[in-house]
Amino acid sequence: MVIALSILAVGLIGAMRIFPVGLRASQRTELRSRAALLAQHTLESLKVAPWEEITEGEQRLTQAPFAVVTRIAQPRPEHLADPEGLKSVAVTVEWLQEGRARSLTFVTYVHRGTS
Repeated sequence: MVIALSILAVGLIGAMRIFPVGLRASQRTELRSRAALLAQHTLESLKVAPWEEITEGEQRLTQAPFAVVTRIAQPRPEHLADPEGLKSVAVTVEWLQEGRARSLTFVTYVHRGTS
């Protein structure tokens, strides 16, 4: 009986040590998913905005625990039929996790005729 209990105890202790690792991985995934949704929401709101409101430059917005950096620029006119009617939009979501800086960047183009 003592041998069976000691084997069971060793197994339970080993299993309990795995839980914190899984919990950290789950938290990393949750924050990454939330960051992706925030970036997608930002991009979609720019796609439906009037063309005149989509101005070139950089805008920083804090939505705890994230910082959202939106960069709008005129793309290079190489091989473009209408470079004036196109803008490049890059949304970077930054956050701190486990003492490390993390970020996700999404890039799209907005055309004058689509907004």
